Amino acid sequence: MTESWKRVKCPQCGNENPRKLHEEADRNSVLYYSMQGTPVYKRKMKCGDCGNLFKKN
Repeated sequence: MTESWKRVKCPQCGNENPRKLHEEADRNSVLYYSMQGTPVYKRKMKCGDCGNLFKKN
């Protein structure tokens, strides 16, 4: 059984360094509201080199 790990890559600059790619909340789209009423947002990636915001596939 072979598992293939897909690395996240910035579509603008091609950066693959996991220390420079950060995941943050996309405040424009709410997935659901928790039991306490706080919203849970979708996630998006941000490149530390060029500052590009993109969706993780």
